[in-house]
Amino acid sequence: MKSTTDKYLEIHNKRIDEFGLNAKALWSGTESQHKRFSILLNLILSKENFSLLDFGCGFGDFFPYLSSKEYFPSKYYGIDINSRMIAEAQKRYPSVNFYLGSSDNFIDLNIHVDYVIASGIYNLGENKNEVQRFFISQFKDLFLHVNTGFGINFLSDKSPSMDNVSIYHSPEETYTLCKKTFSSNVKVIEGYLPNDFTIFVYK
Repeated sequence: MKSTTDKYLEIHNKRIDEFGLNAKALWSGTESQHKRFSILLNLILSKENFSLLDFGCGFGDFFPYLSSKEYFPSKYYGIDINSRMIAEAQKRYPSVNFYLGSSDNFIDLNIHVDYVIASGIYNLGENKNEVQRFFISQFKDLFLHVNTGFGINFLSDKSPSMDNVSIYHSPEETYTLCKKTFSSNVKVIEGYLPNDFTIFVYK
């Protein structure tokens, strides 16, 4: 059985080989990526003087998106398990601290941030329950290093068109799980894309 990590690396490396080092290797394209980014932006309560971790940062595309919307973090970190993506992110945005690794590696740095965002990193794996456990185990630890909150998007099991590779989550179930595990201050956003939803969790 392949782990969530193995599945993520296998599929995204294949897509990089096919589409190159661009948003198409991660999403259907830039348009859907930016739609998801526009929702995640609402997590951030101030447009400047905040710190942020882009968890599963890919090519680091959220960094220039922030600037384009006049959000200016005082500290920005990105981490991803894919070495090809991290190498490209470091090349594109040399002023950003990018790291190769996962939640454990970031926690070892003993850095605290105001926000964590994660886009599209829990959509691959063996099955929904395994991916859900993986999400909870990672963010239980990361949440201890978060000052304000985190935002994550998932593929929705309400999607009108599902493929046989991706993992789809229940918005209601994910909401309940986050309230039980992290905080009573949880928000679900739906309706911006037919196959997607976003969860915000604040301390």
